[in-house]
Amino acid sequence: MTPLPGGTPAEELLPALRRWTGRPGLTVDDVTATPIRHRVSAPTTRALTRVTVRARDADGPVTLSLVTKELQRAIEGLPPEIPPPLRAYIDSQIPWRTEADVYTSGTAASLPPGLRMPALVHAQEGPGERVTLWLEDVGTTDRPWTADDVRRAATALGRAAVRRRDEPRIVVPCDSFLGNYVANRLGRYALPLLAADDTWTHPAMRLPEVAALRADLAALAGRVPELVDELGCVPELPAHGDATPANLLRPPAEPGTFVALDWGTATPAPAGFDVVPLVFGRAEAGTAPPDEVPGLLEVAVAACAEGLAAEGLAVPADRLYRAAVAAALVRYPCTSLPLDHLGAPVTDELLAHAAERAGFVRMVLDLQRRPAPLSGR
Repeated sequence: MTPLPGGTPAEELLPALRRWTGRPGLTVDDVTATPIRHRVSAPTTRALTRVTVRARDADGPVTLSLVTKELQRAIEGLPPEIPPPLRAYIDSQIPWRTEADVYTSGTAASLPPGLRMPALVHAQEGPGERVTLWLEDVGTTDRPWTADDVRRAATALGRAAVRRRDEPRIVVPCDSFLGNYVANRLGRYALPLLAADDTWTHPAMRLPEVAALRADLAALAGRVPELVDELGCVPELPAHGDATPANLLRPPAEPGTFVALDWGTATPAPAGFDVVPLVFGRAEAGTAPPDEVPGLLEVAVAACAEGLAAEGLAVPADRLYRAAVAAALVRYPCTSLPLDHLGAPVTDELLAHAAERAGFVRMVLDLQRRPAPLSGR
């Protein structure tokens, strides 16, 4: 039998499989594990593995498919070239257990119809400061996302935020993912780089479409405190934190249902915050054109307001729109240019990436010049 991910003992996995399947007489014949190729974006993710379990009981054979996600302290996944003091600081600011805490809490029971989490089959502690989550392997359609998908997802995310408001607050540095982002990703990293003349001498930053952003980014940097204050125009609620379309699976066997993955940034945020990754996520990833965002943002904000109201929380849609734009301005423009690659060799691919990122940043910046299209209600 293949060794189990995360060092999970077979004698602990079998009872979990029996509970999950409702088959108390289940025995395991074989287990195979295949690494899942993925873009590493979080140092707290040690590995993703698809596990196939062939088992049987009195009712006959059954094949089970699961995905394991191994979580670790950030310091274990940071590049070795980062100096030790900085590695230690980054490690102190990234709460590596958040996702495990969400899966083992009551969040799954709080979600509204049409939105769920993958079933947690088992959570294995250790070895060391690690946790392995054994999750249901959720299939998804490759059908392109539509405005109706965005509308339904935004409604469900709005409802979920209200339903979760009595959950115990997750304790993280700077009180929330967004607060941590402002203090560290912006304040300690991106803003100082953007303010440095040397940054703008790099060939990727000298591209006309990139260089044209410098004055606007400098002005935006000075407005960050004002934008953070603007987020206070709506109440704070629990958020998923990274509800991009890539993290909202649409299982073919469950039409109309979204399965939300990657809960590692599930901390309190301004109401409606989840519509930001929902709407901007594909353009941020370069899988959709930036010009799709403004129209989808209007759809998503209106739908989120309806979801909040359906659970008893009335927030005017124009306030949600203002907060969503403020959150997007805080989250994307100053960190979307290839600042992380300025020490890498200058290649055609890097230059093309910088030009593509400039188009995304320009779209986000232009949102602050658009009037809110939604009246309060």
